[in-house]
Amino acid sequence: MSTAPRHPARWLATLAALSVIATGCTPGQPSSPPASTAVISPSGPVTWTGTPDEKSPTWSANLDPDSVYGLHRRAGLPTVVRPEVVPMAAAETSALTSVEIVNRAECLSDAAQHPMCRFQLVFSALPARVTVGAVLNAGVTASTPNGLLVKVTEISGSTVNAVQATLQDALVQGEFWVEKELNATELRAAPTLAAGVTLTPPSTTPKPTPSGTPVTAHRRGAAPGFDVIGIPGQLTLDAEPVSGVHLIGSLDFGAGCGLDGGVGGSDVAWVEVSCKAWEEASLVVTSTGSGPRHTERFFIADIPLVAIPIPIGPIVVVVVVDILITADIDGQVHVNLRYGGTEHAEVTGSLRFSIGHGLDHDGSVKVSAWPENSGVAADVSASALARAELRLSAYGVLGFYVGGDASLVFSGGPKQSPRWQLKGNAGLSAGIFLGIVGFELRAEISYHLKAPFLIATGSNAKPTIAVTWPKEGATVTAGGLLPPPLDATAMDAEDGALPVTWEDKTDHTTVTGNGPLRLPLTSIGAHVLEVSATDSEGARTSTTATVTVAAPSLAVTLTARDSSLTALSGTASMPSGSVVFVDATMQTSALNGLPCSGLVWQATGATVSTDGSCRATVTLGQVGIARVTATAKDAWGTTATASTAVTVTKPPSTVTPQFAGIDARSGASVVTPGTRLMGSSQVTLTLTYLNRAAVGRAVTYTWTRTVNGTPAPLTGGPDGDTSVRTYAPPSAWGHTATFAVAVTDTQSGAVLTTRTLTIRWDSLPR
Repeated sequence: MSTAPRHPARWLATLAALSVIATGCTPGQPSSPPASTAVISPSGPVTWTGTPDEKSPTWSANLDPDSVYGLHRRAGLPTVVRPEVVPMAAAETSALTSVEIVNRAECLSDAAQHPMCRFQLVFSALPARVTVGAVLNAGVTASTPNGLLVKVTEISGSTVNAVQATLQDALVQGEFWVEKELNATELRAAPTLAAGVTLTPPSTTPKPTPSGTPVTAHRRGAAPGFDVIGIPGQLTLDAEPVSGVHLIGSLDFGAGCGLDGGVGGSDVAWVEVSCKAWEEASLVVTSTGSGPRHTERFFIADIPLVAIPIPIGPIVVVVVVDILITADIDGQVHVNLRYGGTEHAEVTGSLRFSIGHGLDHDGSVKVSAWPENSGVAADVSASALARAELRLSAYGVLGFYVGGDASLVFSGGPKQSPRWQLKGNAGLSAGIFLGIVGFELRAEISYHLKAPFLIATGSNAKPTIAVTWPKEGATVTAGGLLPPPLDATAMDAEDGALPVTWEDKTDHTTVTGNGPLRLPLTSIGAHVLEVSATDSEGARTSTTATVTVAAPSLAVTLTARDSSLTALSGTASMPSGSVVFVDATMQTSALNGLPCSGLVWQATGATVSTDGSCRATVTLGQVGIARVTATAKDAWGTTATASTAVTVTKPPSTVTPQFAGIDARSGASVVTPGTRLMGSSQVTLTLTYLNRAAVGRAVTYTWTRTVNGTPAPLTGGPDGDTSVRTYAPPSAWGHTATFAVAVTDTQSGAVLTTRTLTIRWDSLPR
């Protein structure tokens, strides 16, 4: 490939691609495959969290005494290359003009699931041995500086489409085992450094311990024997990564790994990585600004190291290594803040996966630290963390990483006891990605100290309280959805997490506990809330927040409808004696709403009656303006009023029959046009003969219902001045029905009017 496939540098990690390449050696003769064994396919990622000095009861079995890193013995499998593997000769690779990963963004992502990489290879002249199904294998050449291992899927002229090949595509069986030292001064490219970061020769200046005894820092030449992959020198920092926060110090990191694995044999497939790392961070943080700082991670350096070749018979795995260094700033900082410390950590981690024998892990953490120039001029809680990660991946076969981190957490203040404290923590994480037998395994181990350890202290600090809700000035609506629970955490340097007490100074209610809590907060007006915590020595910390409890909103709107229940627009004109229906809609932020029975109706120039629903019947009186008013009042004393008007004209000389539109009710609710019901809710349908006494004609009602285009009679009763029918859908899974009623003059047989109404029911949730 022209370049090693790599992820972009990120805040936490840079993933260096690891290519699997083969030399031009002749493949070995095929032999019988290993005896079959039961294949155990993990169903998903596996994660452990280790504890300091944790030792696996099975890890030490069958270790190789010659392994620096504690790898297990080799299985002794001879390498058997598959016949379709085509080692490309020099003439064939020289004809390769370009190699492109066509789905780079997807296949090189850090996502838990991602596809295999797909390639497009262009030859000046297609070699005869390049055929569909062939596994092309190239070493380090001018055309493939990081090698090539792909499986051909399509050929068009001199253009070849291929997919990333894996170890089982190349081998019937075989294993690899490597513990190769790497000179850390050998770079494949110049390091990328952040502004204010320099790479200097390693320091050998002794560092004082808390007891005053000089200790030589673990630097190049004085580092442990496992320091075989590391920074080629010491990183010196003098930068302002976050506005108002200045970071001065140095950072050094070293790591080494042993690696083995294979395909075939009694285990079918296995992979193992065992790493050791150390890290030393010397940081002094000063602040020229004040205020809270969220976790802000910034890039320090990306150091590309030379490759490590791993032979697997005629196959060679080339590991391309990157080390990424980052730092974090977090907490509450103030002007004139200054704190610092030096911390050294040594960590080990081993992770092994075997299809026949499952998963195993081992690891430990050792730390030491001492303070530098600690001091405060105001209350503060701040932290700095340095992290280094070494990322490796076997391109198409496996991937692993090892990282070390060391953190310094400083808290204190001139009125606190102790005045200040400096704590630290350290650890290692290691992980494996494996995809060599038709499934994907992701496993990770993490070893950190169970709790930060005290580096230095200046005498009982008060607890600190962080309030998540309420924010100062927050407003809560009474009767509405429950507000977020009162949420605050209290931490004490000596006691850890403490229970929190909330007191409503307005209503004089109190609640105590850990985690989110609730107070009634029901009375309208301002509530002063005090949150406090007390540690085991009686030191108390408190803070207050003011919350306003507001009455719910309330509004009423009216819709006037004619006798057919058609909405009237504007100020409508209707003759004296006509009937008008008025629907009231109440809108409130109270969760339970208001009952229609609480409405107070009034009318001038008309008479109004109601059956307790939100619909009133209005009979227009004398000529002029008739006005109808509805008033609602909630439990908090909030009132809302709305009115509507109708112009009343002279009554007609001839009285004609008037019939209301179909009035539909579901329980106590009026079903207005556009309303949708749920499930199989029953409806009651009513047609009212509004002026039978004035007209004196007897009528007959004929009801039908139409579902899916098929009409059918709708029987029931009673029939008189009103005609009533009931209906319920046959199932609760969605329904639409159109109802019609024809009113016929009993004496003449003439149809006086026809009313229709369509109602829709939505399905209940399944």
